[in-house]
Amino acid sequence: MRKIILILLISNGFINFSIGQGFIPMVVNQPAVLSVVAGHDTLCCKGQPVILGGAPTATGGNRSYVYLWTPSDGLNDRTLSNPTATLDESKTYTLIVTDGNGCQAAGSVIVNVSSCLGIDEHSLNPRLTVFPNPSGGTFNIQGINTFSGSLKCIEILNQLGQVVFNRIFEQGDATPDLTIDTQINETGIYFLKVSFSDRIVSQRLIIR
Repeated sequence: MRKIILILLISNGFINFSIGQGFIPMVVNQPAVLSVVAGHDTLCCKGQPVILGGAPTATGGNRSYVYLWTPSDGLNDRTLSNPTATLDESKTYTLIVTDGNGCQAAGSVIVNVSSCLGIDEHSLNPRLTVFPNPSGGTFNIQGINTFSGSLKCIEILNQLGQVVFNRIFEQGDATPDLTIDTQINETGIYFLKVSFSDRIVSQRLIIR
């Protein structure tokens, strides 16, 4: 950019002007490019909540973000950065984020809805109480001593049926109410599987 430079000199009461030309360097800080994370494709049980989006969902650009998810089917609020989807069938969601400068970025995520991967609905026993649920990964389990069989094992399975937590109990161990720290960092739906000598009971867990 060309800049006219006016120099004013005062000497002995007289004013002298000097005009010249030069260049003044300018540094313009550009914001990072607007980026969107709609979330990871996931598998969930029918009717179970799934949280969409990232952590954070949008970055860069002008941070006055406006979120719009489509379709709105099953969403608690299509304008949230991390809405909750509760579905009976698989669906693909698209997210468009508009920043304060009017720039837009888009992303999509697939929520696959399936059966509960072999967890028998009839095995969800009301005598087994798990709280808080949802939680950050630490659960209290009550009601173990109401079962006649001896406690053998406590497992937590993810939505792919993989065991992500396992604790084995020796026969004769005292089985009062338990506190389980799963140390699971990934949010989602899990299944608590409690194996007794005469039966197996289960409960759904939500970690968020």
